[in-house]
Order: sequence, then structure tokens, then C-alpha cells
Amino acid sequence: STGPPPAVAAACIAALDILERDTALVDRLWDNTHYFQGALRAMGFDLGRTETPITPIILGEEERAVAMSRDLNERGVYAPSIAYPIVPRGTARLRVMISAMHAREHLDRALDAFRDVGRRHNVLTE
Repeated sequence: STGPPPAVAAACIAALDILERDTALVDRLWDNTHYFQGALRAMGFDLGRTETPITPIILGEEERAVAMSRDLNERGVYAPSIAYPIVPRGTARLRVMISAMHAREHLDRALDAFRDVGRRHNVLTE
């Protein structure tokens, strides 16, 4: 592989400079992450042991993950399905990336969609 072009390296350095001066975006990212993941767990979704804003929703069956991804997309929620060979067989999942730019209403709308779709696919029994 080759190194990044100078412009990409400069952009990365500038981003680090911004993050060192003001942690507001990082703080908001973690607030959003804890809120979203906590709500999904409270609903009964299996998130495994994630410790990052990348949120896996472990479903097991590949067909269920693909169908739920499609249904969530129809509700305006981007949650791609991830299956073998990217993850071990039997651990298919959806993957959601939380952002500092998400407003609480965005997260709540996504959580409503996850609740409805999870019930429809018999992942949630609440």
C-alpha cells in the first residue's frame, strides 16, 4: 500500500487540532451513543460487548438481518446487514454508526423504527 496524499494527511492533522481545542463534538458523540445503545438494550436487543459508537445489533440469522435492514431502510433508518464471512456464521447483525451530528429526535425516530421492526420480526417480545 502507499501513504496518504499530502492533502489527506493535512486534513487529518487539522481534524486532530480541532479535537484537541474543543471536545464538544466528542462529548456529544458519546452522549448520543450511550442514549441510543441504552435504549436498544432496554428494548431487549443484543448489542454484544460494543464499546464504541459503532452499534452492532446481533440477530443471528442472516435472513432476519437482511429483512430487518430492508424494513428499517424503508423507515428511513440506515442499518446495513452484516453476515458471514464478515462475521462468524450464526452471528449476523445490523450495524449502526452513531454521530455527533444526530439530534435526539433523529435517535428517537430510529429507536421507534427499531422497536416496530424488531417486533415484526419476532426479535422483541415486549
